[in-house]
Amino acid sequence: MHAFQSWLGRDPRRPPALALLALCGLCGLAFFNGIGDLGLIDKTEGLFVEVPRQMLGSGDWVTPRWNGEPFFDYPVWGYWMVAISYKLFGITAWAARLPAALAATATVLALFALVLVLAPAEESQGSRVGRALLCGTLLTLSPGWVGWGRSSVTDMFLASAISLALLGFALAWGAADATPQRRIGHGALALFCGIAVLAKGPVGLLLPGVVIIAFLLLKGRLWAEVQRTPWPPLLALFLGVTAPWYALATAANGTTFLNRFLGFSNVERFTSVLYSHPGPPWFYLPWLVVLLLPWSLFLPVAALRLRFWRLEAWRQQTSAAADLPLLALLWLVLIVAFFSSAATKLPGYILPAMPGGALLVGLLFRPWPSDEARPLGAGLRWSGWINTVLLALISIAAVLAPRWIGGDPSFPGFADAIAASPLPLLLAVPAGLAAVALVLLLRRSSDAPQLLSRLWLPNAVAFAAVVTLLLPALNPLFDRERLLPVRELAQLAGREASTSEPLLVVGYRRYSVVFYSGRSVRFVTSPREAIDLLKAAPAAEAAGSVLLLGSDPELLEFGIGPGDAVLLARRDSHRLVRLPLTTLNQLAQP
Repeated sequence: MHAFQSWLGRDPRRPPALALLALCGLCGLAFFNGIGDLGLIDKTEGLFVEVPRQMLGSGDWVTPRWNGEPFFDYPVWGYWMVAISYKLFGITAWAARLPAALAATATVLALFALVLVLAPAEESQGSRVGRALLCGTLLTLSPGWVGWGRSSVTDMFLASAISLALLGFALAWGAADATPQRRIGHGALALFCGIAVLAKGPVGLLLPGVVIIAFLLLKGRLWAEVQRTPWPPLLALFLGVTAPWYALATAANGTTFLNRFLGFSNVERFTSVLYSHPGPPWFYLPWLVVLLLPWSLFLPVAALRLRFWRLEAWRQQTSAAADLPLLALLWLVLIVAFFSSAATKLPGYILPAMPGGALLVGLLFRPWPSDEARPLGAGLRWSGWINTVLLALISIAAVLAPRWIGGDPSFPGFADAIAASPLPLLLAVPAGLAAVALVLLLRRSSDAPQLLSRLWLPNAVAFAAVVTLLLPALNPLFDRERLLPVRELAQLAGREASTSEPLLVVGYRRYSVVFYSGRSVRFVTSPREAIDLLKAAPAAEAAGSVLLLGSDPELLEFGIGPGDAVLLARRDSHRLVRLPLTTLNQLAQP
């Protein structure tokens, strides 16, 4: 160990380089490890990856299309990234998820760099690098960041862009005018606000704007910052990123684009419940706990330790490092509050708040030198005990889970496959060992209070072990038991269907069928609905039949009995059948 420390000390560039390398390796395990081993997950991912496939095939990079129709629920940034990945690496699930994994990694590395740059110069290099590495590690090992960093949906593109914009503001905030640090920070702010608007719409500018304005108001520096900000180049960069596509999409699609995107996908999503996704005002509080576990357990202590209610103290802070905890708190609270006030609610919406929470907890465990005089206190000890109990419960639940998993008639072998696999132990053992380590730390902390600052370590080791060991084993099993049957039947449907023969998916909206079949699909729940949809496609009459894909319970509920349809293929409890139009019409009769 002494020789290693001596080697590090010979060159000041070695410690940050080694920390950066370690963080990149951790990101590789969390975001890239086995992302191609899992087929597309319905519904959203199956939809999102098909749009860039059609974009690449048609050569039209302006108008997103899905299932044969223009699709304006989201802007174009995520589609562009996935389409470019398809172009470079082929049309696969791995290529579809690669851009989201890169976006998640970029945010982690940017957080590491910011905390390292803002650290006081007089502090030892080991402390500065250790703090930056800790903050990056906490974000990397957050369930929400891992989950969406491995999934090709638009949430990670928005979350990473908003986070990079706010990190850019933090970099610029403490720097003197006309310095490279301030120019880089302002450039990142404008650039990534533009990318966020291209990823999701006006909310990509609104959310960073709300956080920054609230921060400047609390600091009493809003007007002063407005006056010293170089607005013309920042506006030019922002508009240069956003305006071209919005102008081209409006020119190509006119009011259809504006009404669908701005009216439906933005205003109505906020003011009314869309796609049956309601939720009470407190909907995101349990999700915040889950998506940031176990670090969310320490958020109350981190917030209280800031004494954020002492406005006069915040206005006396003079450095960007000292102000960073306040920015992190506002980042977390305001984004969660914004989406809590919206009518349509989905867990992934609060993903942009995750880096703020990770940063806040990281600065709790490794505070700036000016904050080290504040004792960590009983609150952190109680949070540690809650953390211990939760890990113990997770360990017990993992062992008992195979007995609790109920049978799913659509996937009858899934529960047995889980029980026969090592998956329960791969979760139970790391969680149990982490609980034991926390007990030892907490018991010893009565004599050595500084040990409380190491409560993050057992959690991080356990989560890293789960990511390293559990995910590579879980992905193939989940794919084989839950995704492969639908994928194989969809691919067969693409080969079996005639040009005009409609393909209908019965019951659950398996959007991945569009991707795997390579053709337009209609999603139905009843024969009457199917007939109404087919009236809009006169060519279907020429085929004389339709293809239906669904599970046995779904097809039975649809009304298909023995002898009604020709079985083309069966995969577990899923079937692909050919149904004559005459029979479909009979089923649709009241």
